[in-house]
Amino acid sequence: MTVRGEHRWLRRLLAGLEGSSRAVPVGPGDDAAVLRAERRPLVITTDALHEGVHFRDGWASWPQLGRRALRACLSDLSAMAAAPRASLLALQVPRGMPERDLNAFARAFAAEGRRHGAPLVGGNVSRGARFGATATLLGILPRQTVTRAGARPGDAIFVTGRVGGMAVAVRARRAGRRVPLPLPPVRLAAGMALAGLASAMLDVSDGVVQDLGHLCRASRVGAELDMARLPLAPACRRLGVAGRALAATGGEDYELLFTVPARRLPRLARVRLGCRVTRIGTILPGRHVRVLDGGRVLHLRREGFDHFG
Repeated sequence: MTVRGEHRWLRRLLAGLEGSSRAVPVGPGDDAAVLRAERRPLVITTDALHEGVHFRDGWASWPQLGRRALRACLSDLSAMAAAPRASLLALQVPRGMPERDLNAFARAFAAEGRRHGAPLVGGNVSRGARFGATATLLGILPRQTVTRAGARPGDAIFVTGRVGGMAVAVRARRAGRRVPLPLPPVRLAAGMALAGLASAMLDVSDGVVQDLGHLCRASRVGAELDMARLPLAPACRRLGVAGRALAATGGEDYELLFTVPARRLPRLARVRLGCRVTRIGTILPGRHVRVLDGGRVLHLRREGFDHFG
């Protein structure tokens, strides 16, 4: 059965969601949600997931896509050392979309939000040529925030987890091979643990090299990145040198890239982040990001994903 009747579908969806609570006095279903104010600073982020841009038909199930939409947005809160509080979801629905698919996406998004402290409190539905979803997450700062602008020469550069898995999976999908797309990792605990320890931080959404460039521009510094040190996803490691280049420039890993001053490195070794951490380079004076591979300077044709590239 295709989706017929926006308000009928919304009533059915809302019946299965959380209503009001102490933290959310007015939940989904009204003209706007009402959240109880907190004394700590509020953090807001948004992210989009569109068919034909971020995924193609058949690449992932609708529940997987719903979870992915929530987690990709959650990654921004992690990079700011914030704790989630609520989520909103705006959907663009093509004519003829099966209702079960739309339900699967929205319910998976809502369930993932509840799981990580960001219940779905509202959103919007509109008609569109292709499926699209825009997620907005709200969070608070339990401690101090970490921005992109605090790195200084001499700071060590680290990345959490492994990189390159999504880039390899997308390349395989484009070649017609059916491989699963990895879900973005959840690094909320790591992000909050790094508050007061990391000098700068962001999430790796557009590629390690490109995102490191963003951090360096915000901090007005340069960097040296050793590609041979990148912690590669298993599928990426099997590709050798080509895999390292793919991991350095591929997007949507959603790991945390952060810098730590030398004096704080002993503290980093004692902090429990809940995931592996690998040193991949050093912040330098200047403005240029130099990429090495075993001591050899590389000149990459592209640094990462660009919607307008």
